[in-house]
Amino acid sequence: MPDEQTATTSTETTGTTEAKSEDSLQTNILADAEDKKTDTASQETSAETKSTEEGEKKDEGEKKSETKAPEAYEEFKLPEGTTLDEQGMTDFKGLAKELDLTQDQAQKMLDFGGDKIKALAEAPYRLWAETQAKWQAEVKADPEIGGTRFADSIAAAAKVFEVSESNPFVGSVDEAKTLREALNMTGAGNNPAIVKMFVKMGKLLSEPGGLSGNPVKQSQESLLDKLYPTMT
Repeated sequence: MPDEQTATTSTETTGTTEAKSEDSLQTNILADAEDKKTDTASQETSAETKSTEEGEKKDEGEKKSETKAPEAYEEFKLPEGTTLDEQGMTDFKGLAKELDLTQDQAQKMLDFGGDKIKALAEAPYRLWAETQAKWQAEVKADPEIGGTRFADSIAAAAKVFEVSESNPFVGSVDEAKTLREALNMTGAGNNPAIVKMFVKMGKLLSEPGGLSGNPVKQSQESLLDKLYPTMT
């Protein structure tokens, strides 16, 4: 009997020891798992940081290797009819460098901008020329001074530029020259209203004693009456 009790006690003790050992083993496994989990997270964080740093360095290297702008641009060809001073060209090259443009890309941008600037600069002159042509056509077609009367009308208007004692409109050759140049420069010499006025002035000069040549000098009011009879 004692032996059986002893055996039973030994068996229980062994079972308890094994259970404790199993609990201890389980605890160690969980602890190890937690430690491994922490170590794994730490390793992953370290790997991500390293990967990010390597990626940034790679991007920087790629950016440097992908730079398209040359160290110094060659001379650019300006669009025909346009000019650019030295400072303007320096500024353009600086902008092209900042935008990382190749020589060809910068040239294309210069061509595009130059053509636009040229078109904008020429627009007023083109409009001026078109206006002059339109006025000339209107004068030649005017029923009062144009058509078959055009040649006589121009001949009459030309008398205004002739210096003489009977011409109160210009007092010297230089004054007549200045007047003609002003009409040509501004284009007013083609304006139908201006041409009509000069034709009237020339015809008054052609009339016997029209504006002067008689003892009685014409007053400013009488001159205006003859030039613009409808105003009175």
